[in-house]
Amino acid sequence: MAEQIVTNKDRLHFYNENEYNYNWDKPLVEHSAFFYKAWYPVAKAVVKFKFDIEFYGAENVPKEGGLLLAANHVAGLDPIAITYCLQNKGHMRTMRFMAKEEFFHVFYVKIPLMYFGGFPVKRGTSDRKSLEYSKKIVDNDQILLVFPQGTRDKERKRPGEAKGGIALLARETKSDVVPVSIYRSPEGEGRKKDKYVIRFGEVIPYEELGLGDKPKSKELRSATQLIMDKIGELWDKDGAK
Repeated sequence: MAEQIVTNKDRLHFYNENEYNYNWDKPLVEHSAFFYKAWYPVAKAVVKFKFDIEFYGAENVPKEGGLLLAANHVAGLDPIAITYCLQNKGHMRTMRFMAKEEFFHVFYVKIPLMYFGGFPVKRGTSDRKSLEYSKKIVDNDQILLVFPQGTRDKERKRPGEAKGGIALLARETKSDVVPVSIYRSPEGEGRKKDKYVIRFGEVIPYEELGLGDKPKSKELRSATQLIMDKIGELWDKDGAK
């Protein structure tokens, strides 16, 4: 097994060096209407305080059934912002997302992550537990948010290359994929708030990914590139201006 990729650990205060054991067997409880009513105003305030946000295409996200959302990653608030956009359009659906395991070693990061549906992944490894949990999420008709690039793009450039994990997840879950573009204005524009645009693309049916029961590396790369191309096309509507 490849060595786990650990980054920015020195920037996380009160980091607990002990091994973290996530409860992979806990039931996947659906968030209640009360949950959304309670946290939505807070999420809205946080997102709008940080960004000048716009979003489009939330109606492309199916309101039922298991699903993968594949998005580029430009800010730590991306999961909350995406959920805010969906809730704004009446998508009362539970969404969960992967977060690098280092965050679960810090109590003040772990608590909100778990509250909003985050679960750990050991980056750079074949993390079977995380993969099996992802399948469990989709099998339970919930949404799984994935960042194919594996980390934030601090340069805020057009999304292009990505890890093969998104294609592997799609194959394991047999799930359709909705591409999501997140555009954040480049640094140095002199704006009071960064322009932040989220665009949800049309569903990519699983069959169009070209993944068999035992896909070859070439097929995984091709499926990953297809997803990233769709994200890039959405991003161009804002970044290419």
